[in-house]
Amino acid sequence: MNKKKKHFAYRPSDHVVSKTSAIATVIGAAGIIIYLLLIAGSFSSGGKGNVLYGLAGWLVTALGAVGLHFAVRSFEDTAAIALWKITGCITNGLILAFSVLIFLLGIL
Repeated sequence: MNKKKKHFAYRPSDHVVSKTSAIATVIGAAGIIIYLLLIAGSFSSGGKGNVLYGLAGWLVTALGAVGLHFAVRSFEDTAAIALWKITGCITNGLILAFSVLIFLLGIL
């Protein structure tokens, strides 16, 4: 029998978190919190907020796109935990989907 040891092995139990997936998750969480604050501010002003609400919405949309880019790029690191990668994709995807929904509701 040949008893060679593996030199390289995929071990998800190492609990390694890639930097890009952590950045994507933090961007996604910050974007969701900012969106909730913008919605609360818009409701408190009765829907008659100034232009800063719209500019902040566009900023959060751009932030979500950057975060989604980081999240997709984090899948290149195969030795890192997949939970952070998936969380980054979901949170930034929700930000972009919500932005598109608000944009479409504004057109109507």
